[in-house]
Amino acid sequence: MAVPDTGSIEMLKVARERKGYGYTSSTSITSPIYMSDIQRLTGGNSSGSGESYPAVNTLNPADERPDGANPLAMSEFRGYEQNVTLVAFYFIYDSGSSGSACAAGLPDPSPYYHNDSNNLYPSELNGYYTAYINTSGTTASAGYYQVFDSSFNSTGKYIQVGSGGSIIGGGSC
Repeated sequence: MAVPDTGSIEMLKVARERKGYGYTSSTSITSPIYMSDIQRLTGGNSSGSGESYPAVNTLNPADERPDGANPLAMSEFRGYEQNVTLVAFYFIYDSGSSGSACAAGLPDPSPYYHNDSNNLYPSELNGYYTAYINTSGTTASAGYYQVFDSSFNSTGKYIQVGSGGSIIGGGSC
């Protein structure tokens, strides 16, 4: 489970998430835990933590992962998930309408990604997932995307992406 989006955040639980065990796990973490180590983008324990942490998973959206810069803040971990993966999809994009995005054509050969590991398309994603341009977590532009699978076959669906990259709608082409 990822770090919660609301409420208090506990350093021990963030350390567990950073090690890949999950925020709510009860796995032991060797003390001490230093904020500089759990926020270090490249990972490690050069500040002296009892654990060596993996690199920060940059597949998380930029606003749901630490930036590694001072001042360090626990709030930078809201929504962070160490083991997050992104699912590739191909698309035809139109900024104005689903009808234009769903018109016949060839999909863009560069994949976009979304952060649903169950590979749901598209209506089940509404409001819960984000579309990304690349695996570095750059969010997709607002507009409509006809969705194609990894073999460039149309799914017969489209997603609507809002200004912040959130998938805010979708339906059948």
